[in-house]
Amino acid sequence: MRRILILLAFIVPLLTLAAPARAGGWAITVMDPVPAKTDPDTTYTLGFWLLQHGTHPYMGDDLGEVALRFTDGKKSLKFVGVELTEPAHYATAISLPEGTWEVEAVQGWFAPYRIGTLTVPGGLKIAPVPSEFGQLIAGQPPQEHWGAIRPPAVPLGDLASGTPATPVATPAAAPAGGSPGGVTTVAVVERGSWWRPSYLVAGLLGVTALVALAYRVRRR
Repeated sequence: MRRILILLAFIVPLLTLAAPARAGGWAITVMDPVPAKTDPDTTYTLGFWLLQHGTHPYMGDDLGEVALRFTDGKKSLKFVGVELTEPAHYATAISLPEGTWEVEAVQGWFAPYRIGTLTVPGGLKIAPVPSEFGQLIAGQPPQEHWGAIRPPAVPLGDLASGTPATPVATPAAAPAGGSPGGVTTVAVVERGSWWRPSYLVAGLLGVTALVALAYRVRRR
C-alpha cells in the first residue's frame, strides 16, 4: 500500500504539469465569403480556414479529416474538405435540401467548431464568438503565414453578452521593413476537456481512495 501511495505521489504532479500542454491543442475554423443566397439542391463550393491557436496553420503531422458538417435535427450531412495551395486553407462542394442547418467544422483531432446556421433557401448566419472562449484570449502576437490570400475577418461579438460586433481583421501583410498591422482575435475550442488538470487530479485521488479502502477491507 505504501508503495502505491509513493508512486501516485510522483505521478499526480507530473500529469498535472503535462495536462495544460495537451489541453492547449485547439483550433477554430473561419469561413471564406459565402453566397448571399443558398438555394435547395444546388451545388456550391465553400472555402474555409482551419487555424491552430486561432492564428496559424496546424503545425503537427497527421491532422486527420477536415470537413463541414450540416445537421438539421433529423439527419447530418458531411462534406470533406480538400487542401488548397495556401496553408490551413480548405474547400468543399456542398448541396443541401431545404431546411435550417447547424453548421459545424470537423477539425481532425481538434474538437469540432460551431460556425453558425445556414437557412436553405436563404443564407449563412455566422455565430459570434462564445464569451467563454473569447475571454480566454489575452491577445496573441502578430503572426504572418500568408500573402495576399489570407483568412478573412473573424466576427467577435461582445465577450460579455455574446452579441455580434464589428469583425476583427486578420493581420495585414507587412510592408517592406515593417511589421504586420494587427492581430487576429478569435475564439478557441479546447481539445477533449478530460485533459484538464483538475479532472486528472480528481480522478487519481479517487483511485487512491478506492485502493486505500480495498486495502483496509482486506486487512480486516
